[in-house]
Amino acid sequence: MLKRPGEYEPPLGKIWTRSEARMWTMTMFSGTCVLYAARASLPICAAAVAKEFAWNKTDSGTVLSCFFWGYALTQIFAGRIADKYGAENILPYSSLAWTMITFFTPHLFDFAYWTNYPLFVLLTIRILTGRPIKDVYSGLFWPALTGEPCLLFVGILSLIWCWAFRWVLDRAKNSGGGRSSPQPDEEVLLEKKHDTVESHLTTAPSASVPWGTLFRHPAFWAAAVAQYTGGNSYSILFNWLPSYFHETFPTAKGVVYNVVPSLAIVITSLVAPVMASRALAVGRTVTYTRKMMEGASLLGIAFCLMLVPMTSSFWLSLLIFTMAMAARGLHHGGVSVNPHDFAPNHAGSVFGVFNACGAITGFVGVYIAGHILEATNNNWSYVFIVTAAQCVLGAMVYTLLGTGQKII
Repeated sequence: MLKRPGEYEPPLGKIWTRSEARMWTMTMFSGTCVLYAARASLPICAAAVAKEFAWNKTDSGTVLSCFFWGYALTQIFAGRIADKYGAENILPYSSLAWTMITFFTPHLFDFAYWTNYPLFVLLTIRILTGRPIKDVYSGLFWPALTGEPCLLFVGILSLIWCWAFRWVLDRAKNSGGGRSSPQPDEEVLLEKKHDTVESHLTTAPSASVPWGTLFRHPAFWAAAVAQYTGGNSYSILFNWLPSYFHETFPTAKGVVYNVVPSLAIVITSLVAPVMASRALAVGRTVTYTRKMMEGASLLGIAFCLMLVPMTSSFWLSLLIFTMAMAARGLHHGGVSVNPHDFAPNHAGSVFGVFNACGAITGFVGVYIAGHILEATNNNWSYVFIVTAAQCVLGAMVYTLLGTGQKII
């Protein structure tokens, strides 16, 4: 049977029943929501925390960006560990780690300023928050929750999810984890076609990943550039938008500008794979589909960000940023699934290295944005124009050199 790129192929012997599939889907969906709530808690509270501790924009950018040091550091080996030991064996420990750090973050802030090296302690806390979060593979907050209450609220939600996940995992293990699947009686020969769904058929995975072959291929680096530029735009919007709206439109309600853009990216992230699948179904090549989706994502973000300096209305600004976040969601039909195209037998390992390119922007782009704001007396236009230019560059490189073909 032919499989689309990245489509799950159940192991021989045991597969999930429909009820088990629904249970795990809801568990992981709710876990992802809680995870991103924990990730978004500090950016949403950044304005209040910065005021409390008298941070300037450089300090805020440094603290916000350091989360991604931990996020990026674990990218390279987390995928390999998940491939080797199983994500279900790693997830309980990583989720408990980021839960406890999120819950105790307000107290750790107080502890940091009790020491003689507050900034160093804060950066360490932020880095450690990012490390366990990567091992898991946005936030809607009550408008009154800012600062310490917000972090504690998210921490409690995370603890509840950790308990629920452990219960689901133990139940699955005790029930035997599925039903028997039929064993193949004969080898089936399948025709492969160039740059189509059929060209991504997998064979038995090898013991090691041929990194040299992958790194020498220009399409990998084109995808990495697109991943970097798109990740940079998302990281800046994700981390700095709450502060932008808080400073530019101080009377606006946080529950609106913290939620609406995030809802847009959720919707398009769900729609993008469907759009890509339909393009493949009507005969478009994988390469064409990936370039179409990623180009629409990057150029859409760039167009929206270049409009921001021309606006002075809160609702128009909200609409523009919502469209920008929606455009980012189209990425999930483009470069986001390229690791499955490039290396179907090593998707976890390649995705870890590949996604690190996007995570790097978290501490580089967010940190530089803080310096730009500090140097230009909070002129947000420079931040958004530079980000838009990078998106255009990423779209050009990926359009010229990108591919959806199998490399290794």
